Amino acid sequence: MLLDKVKTNILDPLGAAGWSALLARHGLDITVPIGKLEEELSRTLRVDRTVPGFEDFTTGGCRAVEAGDPAASLLYHALASPGCRPDPVAGKDSVFPTLEQLDLLENFIYSRARRTLADFRDPVLAVFAFQYRPAGRTTHRQHADMVYSRTGVARVGTHAARYDGATRAFAPNPGAGAKGFCVMPARYALYIAERRTRGADGAVLRPSGLDPELTFLFPVHKVFAGDECLFTRGADDKLQPLQIAQVKFAEIHVNEKLARVHDHQHGENDGYVPLPASPAFDIAKHPFVRHSDTDKNMVSLVDVGASCQVVPVAGPLASLVHQQVNGKGELVRFKVPPPKEIRGRSNRYWSTLELTAKGNSRAAPEYLNIRQEVIATDPPELADLNRLPTDEFDKKVLQHGGYEAAHFADNTCDGAIAAYSVTGIDLPSYCAFSLVSAVDYFPLVDQVEVEEWVEKKQLMPTGLANTSLMFPQGGPQPMSDGRFQLDDEKSVQGTTLTYQIPNCQLPHPITHMRKAISIEESSIYTATAIVGTPSRGAALGMGASASSVSAKALSWLPDAAADVYAPGWDVSQHQTNGRNMMVSYGLGSPFPEDAKLCAALNSFWPAVAPDSGRTYGFRPPKPDQPVRNLFTSLPLTDAELGYHAKHPMVVAKEAAEQTGWDGDYGPYIDGDTSGRFVYAANALRADLTRAAYDMKLHYAGLDLVSTREFILRLNALMWLRDLCDEWCRFTTGRVLNHRQSGWWLITFQKAQTWAGWTSEVFPALSAAQKGSGYVLVFATVGPGEEFEAPPLRLRYPLRDTIEFHISNAEVLAPEGDGDGATVFARHNGGKVFEITKALKWNELSS
Repeated sequence: MLLDKVKTNILDPLGAAGWSALLARHGLDITVPIGKLEEELSRTLRVDRTVPGFEDFTTGGCRAVEAGDPAASLLYHALASPGCRPDPVAGKDSVFPTLEQLDLLENFIYSRARRTLADFRDPVLAVFAFQYRPAGRTTHRQHADMVYSRTGVARVGTHAARYDGATRAFAPNPGAGAKGFCVMPARYALYIAERRTRGADGAVLRPSGLDPELTFLFPVHKVFAGDECLFTRGADDKLQPLQIAQVKFAEIHVNEKLARVHDHQHGENDGYVPLPASPAFDIAKHPFVRHSDTDKNMVSLVDVGASCQVVPVAGPLASLVHQQVNGKGELVRFKVPPPKEIRGRSNRYWSTLELTAKGNSRAAPEYLNIRQEVIATDPPELADLNRLPTDEFDKKVLQHGGYEAAHFADNTCDGAIAAYSVTGIDLPSYCAFSLVSAVDYFPLVDQVEVEEWVEKKQLMPTGLANTSLMFPQGGPQPMSDGRFQLDDEKSVQGTTLTYQIPNCQLPHPITHMRKAISIEESSIYTATAIVGTPSRGAALGMGASASSVSAKALSWLPDAAADVYAPGWDVSQHQTNGRNMMVSYGLGSPFPEDAKLCAALNSFWPAVAPDSGRTYGFRPPKPDQPVRNLFTSLPLTDAELGYHAKHPMVVAKEAAEQTGWDGDYGPYIDGDTSGRFVYAANALRADLTRAAYDMKLHYAGLDLVSTREFILRLNALMWLRDLCDEWCRFTTGRVLNHRQSGWWLITFQKAQTWAGWTSEVFPALSAAQKGSGYVLVFATVGPGEEFEAPPLRLRYPLRDTIEFHISNAEVLAPEGDGDGATVFARHNGGKVFEITKALKWNELSS
């Protein structure tokens, strides 16, 4: 009996750890003997929604267990919501439910509904990724609830997964003293779902006016083993239990990046790289094509009761790979082609090899690292070409090619999750689409949160904001919006259908001879949507405690993933049969090569990619073309970008030398006998692939940036550029608020409070600075020049500086209106001006 298991495996162990005291505040006694437990769990309670964590428990819930409805079950909310905490127990650390305990409780709640297949309308079986969330992150935004998607997004990492009971999710950081990233699993379960269009019931996140044209699958009943899951109705109209065998899952994940690099693909991959004649590599075999059923270094499928988890295998983000050729293990490599133009584009992007695509349709990886040469020793060695003198580097890497570069593999891939046939349930069965994506550098910030802030700021409805005003390169559109897009011709409500589908070339996890996802499936176009159930009441509050940084559950659903493809961050796009197919093989090989360029181009995918535009300052120069500076949209702090040993704050012992998220250092201003310069990383020599191979990448604090802080930074920088533009033109003769203004953001520091700000390198410009704030130093510079060998960094003669201090910055947060924020400004260390919202500036007395 599930009731006995709930008592033994959940209530007794957790009750003694403070949960019985917490639930007693609502009149629920989970310590009653087993004979009285059913009655206790089903009776009406006086729910106290002022208890922290219960603010967003639905007002439609009044029992510990509401049959078939986890969100209306007080017991489930208490154990599953990241905002709920047990009452402290003297001398003991808090104990939180495990995923196995939550899975068991879910099964028990659904068992109480005593449903038959006849109770469902047009039912099917389908595998869903799912998560219980606070009110603000559900489909209807009314109360805490379960949300689902037919797409799950797990993420690679260098360290094993680390479950965090407090948030009921997984921790991204491996912990103090460890650099790198924890893998982020995704959880799935099998549900009976109803196949229908969206109604006006809030059951789809960010509904579109085009949704009535589409078919969705809505989960209504979880499938689990035993005789309490489903029933049949006999001739006497009495319910008879169905015996359901253990639900078993299967997965298949594919990584075929390296094979596609070397395949012309009937003209779709004009930039393909021919394989060397010797050694005679076979691109049909590992590691050119990797399948998780034969390559156990990709993912594992872990059973969690009646659910399962896709868990990426921890390891380096970029690895060398080998293949047996004539009995010898050969380091996989390729001959770098000479520079040429394909469809009007060079096959060199900075110092990376670019395989030109047909628009956004990518039949092969867009970028390949070509700066790690394979030297034919026994065994072969790597020569880091980034360390060559300039003439040799330019000739070899940029102008000629012809050498052999190492192929690196990563563990990003796409795949499918299927459930084996379930005895007694004769229904069509659908797979889930599974992505194993790159690291999310802002795990506390989801794409959908940034997208909705942009829409709110522009007073635009769902999907109609112009994100390029804030993100010139790539916007924050979430993958959960993938079924529709902004339409320049303004069709229905200004959006149009994308006909975007999962990779329909994937083999079925159980029967490889057929496809996992049929291109004819009617609900295929909504596979990335976030769905749920209609609201069952409201909430007294939005669960403030659950939305705090310390309590936010990290998501494995597609509203936390990117949907813009050029080529992409979480997944790329390949057009087939007139449809836009989501695939992982169009991303860079290895992905850190792609990540470098995404980050340099002003956080190409906001909420997952860092913004390292100011790390490099300028795009690498091109012959007969003007120098172009890189635009910063999301300012990262100096600590997040890395403190060089000669950074003025390190010299003054106000900060410690440390590398940033990319294993490199951010820019800084320094002076010597020859003058003052801005020192910065050389964009042509910076190598995220080599840094990943050397295990130098880490969060550098980005995993602690909340949605509020993320948006505050975006807003503060935009507000500053707008507010101070006229003062800048009047004072310096140069515009500030323009993407090619030449003003380079060199320093970005956060002052938690100006009252506690003690820096002597960047002292407060005025005693009137209050609240929290930021220090920003912009510079204009002369042409870059080499000053060290090898030239891993460049220096730029300093011309002008402007130092800005923002006072009362907290009012620029998402919930603020900007009133009360002030800027104090100084040009070239001269007079200090106060600039107000009224676009007036006053010179302050010294």
